Amino acid sequence: MARPALLCFDGSEHATDAIRGAGALLPGQEALVLCVATPAKDELPFDPVSDVVGRLSGLYRDWDEAVAEIADRQARRGCELAAEAGLHPRSLTAFGKPAATILRVADEHDAAVIVLGAGNYKTLGGVLGSVVARVLHEANRPVLVIPPRRNSR
Repeated sequence: MARPALLCFDGSEHATDAIRGAGALLPGQEALVLCVATPAKDELPFDPVSDVVGRLSGLYRDWDEAVAEIADRQARRGCELAAEAGLHPRSLTAFGKPAATILRVADEHDAAVIVLGAGNYKTLGGVLGSVVARVLHEANRPVLVIPPRRNSR
C-alpha cells in the first residue's frame, strides 16, 4: 500500500494554497487531509479555579463538540480541494495541540510527506509560524512547506 501524503488543512488561504501546490507536485498521490481540533483544555487560558468551572459547567464539552464539528467540515472541504487538485484524498480529524497532533498522525499513518502552508510568515521578521517551525524541527519524515501565492500575501 502506498504511503499517503499528509495535507494539513485549517481552512485558511495558506492551507488552500498548500493543497493546490501538493496537487501540482504529487499528482495522483493518496492523501490524508488532516484538520486538527484543539480541545478547550489546550486552548482556553483558564486559571485553576476557572478550569474547574469550565469542566463542571460543560463549557469544555460544548467547546470540544463545536470544534470537532468545525474540524470535520474543514477536513471535508480540504478533501474537495485535494480532489480538484488531482489527489486521492480521505478526510481525517484529530484532537490535540496542532504541531504535536500533526506529528503523531504522520507517524500513525506512516505519511510519506507532511504538507503545510507557510502561513503569514511576514510577521516576526520572516520567521515561519510556530506550528510549521515545530513540525519542521521535530518531524522524522520529509516536510513540504508551500509558500502562499503572490496575490494571497
